[in-house]
Amino acid sequence: MKYYKWSDKGNGRKIGKIGNYCLYEKEITEEKCEEISETPRPGYGTFKFVFGPSAGGLLETIKFNIITNGEDIINISYEPFKTRIIEVSGLNIEDATLKIERINAPFTASHTIAFLLAVEDALEIEQDYEIQLKRIAEIELERIRNHLFVISRLTETASLNVPTYHLLSLIEKTNRLIGKMCGHRYFFGVNKINQIECNFDSLLKIIYIAKEFKQIFDGLIESRIFIDRLQQNGIVKDETSIGPAARASGFEYDARKDFEILPYKDLDFTVIKENDADAFARFLVRGYEILESTRILVELSDKINGNKKEKVSTKNKDGEGLARVESPSGDLAYYVKINNEKINTIYLLSPSLINIKLFVKSVKKTIFTDFPFNWESFGIWISELGVILK
Repeated sequence: MKYYKWSDKGNGRKIGKIGNYCLYEKEITEEKCEEISETPRPGYGTFKFVFGPSAGGLLETIKFNIITNGEDIINISYEPFKTRIIEVSGLNIEDATLKIERINAPFTASHTIAFLLAVEDALEIEQDYEIQLKRIAEIELERIRNHLFVISRLTETASLNVPTYHLLSLIEKTNRLIGKMCGHRYFFGVNKINQIECNFDSLLKIIYIAKEFKQIFDGLIESRIFIDRLQQNGIVKDETSIGPAARASGFEYDARKDFEILPYKDLDFTVIKENDADAFARFLVRGYEILESTRILVELSDKINGNKKEKVSTKNKDGEGLARVESPSGDLAYYVKINNEKINTIYLLSPSLINIKLFVKSVKKTIFTDFPFNWESFGIWISELGVILK
């Protein structure tokens, strides 16, 4: 592995569990990564309340076991109902990619690019610079779309219909732009080893979407009705956090900066941070990141040329690789072991699996009416939680 090394005990920032191992910034432990889970039990003056399994009020089906005294959330645990076993072992890279890109459609670019970067690492494939820039363009477009969606979920929860529908229209415009450039609005069939089937000639049109968003964003920042539901809600400042949740707590955790497998170092961008560690801070980080990602895409528009296809040169047929990218919700990583150009072993580190544990920490001692605002601020996808790759 070019970018990671095995170690007895990881050093630096701990990212999370991948397979049975612990992933750190630049190391993966050889010992199993043990995680402690607790089952909340009612105590004196409290009772157990089950929220779900239901999609009512939530986008995806999940069950929460809540210990409450009637209003306050004393403790909470979760049970995802979507367990999906995806068989990848024994497949060649192209067939495996078809399954990887469908794990979570809104994060297709992040999943597929992380997977292919790990494969290229394992097979010691020399990555083309322009292809790497195009991969950045995909991920930043995906970040803009996802952040628009999370903010629309927050405004919908607050019954702010005008900004909600305006944001949904911007998501559709982003999807149409992606579809025009790449042939599919969720990047299906776009990514291959050292190849991307996209023509980014229309990339600058993202500016008009960002300008419309800026007007909505400025209005939301001035709305006391909206702000009051987010401020001081779901406060959590934890060194194990990732993505917007970490940056909303003042941590400069960002794989774009601390893991240079994609050439973000050649681009001028700022890691957005807030310090209040609540739902409002997470909203602000996502809003400002939409504008920052737009600036990245504008810069990329001058660096990306045409739609050329690179010849893939494979040095090896066997090897192991590990790659990490900054998905819209935080660190997303794949480990692969390849034998004879087929997948032998594959592990996934999902950002939603990390964020839901952080959400559980944040929701304790809040009240139930604040629950949906806090939940939506984390941008968790239940579809990622129950994925088992074999």
